[in-house]
Amino acid sequence: MQDLLAVPVSDLIACCQENTIHYLRTREASNDSYCLELFRRAVQDGDEGAWAFIYTFYSTEEFLGDHYLLKWVRSWMHGRHGALIRAAYTEEEFVQEVWLRFMRSDAGKAFTFETMAHLMAYLRRLINNFALDLTRRRAPTLLEASTEGEAANLEQAIRRVPDNRRDPEELVTRQESLATLLTAVWIDIVATNHEWIIFRDHFLEGLPPREVYRLHPETFAANEVEITRTRLARRMRKAPFLLNHYMRLVVLEDDERLTTVFQYSILEGASDDWLLANFGGLFHSQAELRRAKALVLKAMHSRPVLLQLVSP
Repeated sequence: MQDLLAVPVSDLIACCQENTIHYLRTREASNDSYCLELFRRAVQDGDEGAWAFIYTFYSTEEFLGDHYLLKWVRSWMHGRHGALIRAAYTEEEFVQEVWLRFMRSDAGKAFTFETMAHLMAYLRRLINNFALDLTRRRAPTLLEASTEGEAANLEQAIRRVPDNRRDPEELVTRQESLATLLTAVWIDIVATNHEWIIFRDHFLEGLPPREVYRLHPETFAANEVEITRTRLARRMRKAPFLLNHYMRLVVLEDDERLTTVFQYSILEGASDDWLLANFGGLFHSQAELRRAKALVLKAMHSRPVLLQLVSP
């Protein structure tokens, strides 16, 4: 195996870019070692060349795909409580603070990340924690997110969502992504404890409104569950980033093939020929694509609320 310690930074950058672009286009397994070594040199060795690359490549839209820091930061800065964050930090300052926190963190100093998925999940968690800290400090009367009750609610919701994966690494990554999703839902979608109960029971567990009402007869009025369900669905439609993550993690169980079908075939109306041409690494035949579409439709029919989420 190549000794990455002896590889020049310029070569690491070229290999990292090539492998990242290949993965984002094909979704086939990629060699993370070059990108990880760049991160390690930036954090542990203070290498200016490595730092300049990862700051640009992973902070902005130049990183092809959804997983760049600025997009995650903007999801907070333009969310329901974004004004509180924007009053304290610009986008650039927010991103800089996240990188500084990463470099000072025990995880950054130890740098035991084995995959880029784990490293990016950690950066995403830093962003979420920083944003939550800001909103808690600046508007404690508006946010109850710092209470132990919410933490327990989020943990309970995570445990209630079924997970059929057996790979421990994939399970950890999915649990981190789910925790991020639910935290964002609490900030941007749910406004009251009553709404949280309905989101948890209806959107996460798939219980029909009448069953939610039966379980909480002293909490809700007769038609309150249905009205609130519709209101939450409308908010979800206005937050496509959260909607896509909800579909991927909760409804489609983090299956990349099914998520691709939902996003491009169901939401955007892409043809089968287009999907096969652009995602040949996921679907090797027309029959495979049709089976994936059938599974997506089955999942959608099992949750009637999805019709509200995908229809104007």
